Amino acid sequence: MGQFCRAVLLDAGHKLIGYLEPGAQSVGRAWIGDDFVQGVERLLAMPTRVVWAGRHAYPRIGETLYETVVSVAPLTGPRRGFIGRYMLNHDQYSYVDKATVLENEDRYRIHPLPVLTAETPDDDRCLRGAHTTGDPALIGSWARNLISTSDTVPAGFDLLKFDLVQT
Repeated sequence: MGQFCRAVLLDAGHKLIGYLEPGAQSVGRAWIGDDFVQGVERLLAMPTRVVWAGRHAYPRIGETLYETVVSVAPLTGPRRGFIGRYMLNHDQYSYVDKATVLENEDRYRIHPLPVLTAETPDDDRCLRGAHTTGDPALIGSWARNLISTSDTVPAGFDLLKFDLVQT
């Protein structure tokens, strides 16, 4: 994404737990192996509602989530710990296998977590076709859903093909 975002964690009732601030990095630079995204992943050992709240996302009630989260102290993603191969969506009973995410010509692979959980304007061309190939309907399709990471996939979960590649 071309805009700056915050990784926001919500509880099961959609109440704010906290947020992580990536600093000067935009989500469009969030690759598999990125330290910031891995820190967020480490916080997802238990299912947690996740949204990558964009600065320019459309507000739900007056303010954007990006603006309202500053009412709490920012969280810090752990630098060490478990990072699972699978990202599980417990609301949709689906999962992404990060090991199957495609590389671009520079051998970078888009990290599915920020893309799937993004709240971003419809005109955000950085991920909606101008600089990517693949299914743009994936963008934001997991926003505010219960997400966790795991090395195993529970019975009844279906594989979601994550085919976005940055060109």
